[in-house]
Amino acid sequence: EMEKSSHFPWNIKVIIGIFGYDFSHHKTNEIIKNTFISGFSIGAVFLAPKINYTDDGSVISIDKNSINIEIREFCKEKKIPVYRVHHNDSLKISTYVDNYNINIGLIGGAKIIHQDTIEIFKLGIINYHPGQIPETSGLDSLYRTIENIISPCVTAHLIDGRVDAGLFILESRVSVFKNDTLETISNRILEKQIDLNQVVLKGIEKQTFCFPEIDRPYKNKRLNNNKKEKIMTHFDNWKMKFSTDL
Repeated sequence: EMEKSSHFPWNIKVIIGIFGYDFSHHKTNEIIKNTFISGFSIGAVFLAPKINYTDDGSVISIDKNSINIEIREFCKEKKIPVYRVHHNDSLKISTYVDNYNINIGLIGGAKIIHQDTIEIFKLGIINYHPGQIPETSGLDSLYRTIENIISPCVTAHLIDGRVDAGLFILESRVSVFKNDTLETISNRILEKQIDLNQVVLKGIEKQTFCFPEIDRPYKNKRLNNNKKEKIMTHFDNWKMKFSTDL
């Protein structure tokens, strides 16, 4: 049996600050709902405005009108405080964390979160990455999964200032079927993230994880369309290797 980690104090009750998007976003909405329905305490929700980017990642504009109506109504009904805030506005987020005694963050939707924001949370910030780390770190993780001929999965981890790195929590495989498309597998990976949420939060409260450091020497770059098309020529062979219904 693995020793329990000293990363967390004993008998901790997690009070969660959830990062999400202030526009219609399935993962944001489902993570917030799942956390609440599973009985965990949500101190506050931090919704970032929609940002429009160029292909090279430069900011074009910030959408001032778009809001996440569904989750705002849910939070209002459940009396969960909601704040529209950029996720790296560490001054504002620090104030909210102090006001609501929040001790852990949870990502339902976010861009890269900087170290000064991460350090506000006593127990860190949880992320669900849609693939293995380091093999699929960065963007286009499902394509990287196919390219590296590895099983699709979700990795839960505590983030640090690097992309898809930090402390490992757990990894859970995702089923593949012979009639799958890229979309059906992608949807199943997304739903696995929601399913894992209460498992991860319960495990953290009960001190059942050991949190080894993730060895992630590199971050994958964004794939262009030509590279994606080339990877997809291996899709059927990849499905044959990992399908559970052949």
